[in-house]
Amino acid sequence: MENSKPSPKIAGILLAAGGATRMGKPKLLLPWKGEALIHRAARVAFQAGLSPVIIVCGAGAEGIQAALKDLPVQLTHNPHWQEGQSTSVRAGVEALPADCQAVVFLLGDQPFVGVDLIQTLVSTYLKDRPTILAPHVNGKRVNPVIFDRGVFPHLLDLKGDAGARSIFGAFPPSAMPWPDEKVLLDIDTPEDYEQLSKMRE
Repeated sequence: MENSKPSPKIAGILLAAGGATRMGKPKLLLPWKGEALIHRAARVAFQAGLSPVIIVCGAGAEGIQAALKDLPVQLTHNPHWQEGQSTSVRAGVEALPADCQAVVFLLGDQPFVGVDLIQTLVSTYLKDRPTILAPHVNGKRVNPVIFDRGVFPHLLDLKGDAGARSIFGAFPPSAMPWPDEKVLLDIDTPEDYEQLSKMRE
């Protein structure tokens, strides 16, 4: 019997620590097709095969934890979330297991990002092994983005409100064409939520 190589461990980090100031309420707890937005994002990450799925919480952590109680997520609290997105990126990367090969950064406010996109992103990464890989829709780069472990030290060096994209200058992402324009849409305001809620996934 031949020894098969273990599958590379690809984790997911869901950034959920922001204060959602433009929404005026915890937007990730808003209902979307029968579940909270944060629950949908975490469920899709699991269904796509990401493991572990790490949720970085800050503002409204108790509500997010309650919304995810039926999913085996790994919750990581970021007490410094008000100091900028870099603190959440660092908290997520610090929580990754030592044998993690790559990580997919996800946002909870993109309700049209589905299992198919994440799985295609991962399979393309495993085939080509780019340092960073991002979907492109009509030439526009969108989330989620996958980062190889080789850039984890650079993510841990981020400061202030710099997100993971701030290392793109040093490590230009490879592009993965994607046909569905709906993944460009996210929810930042009550108007966004009302408009997108009327659309079908």
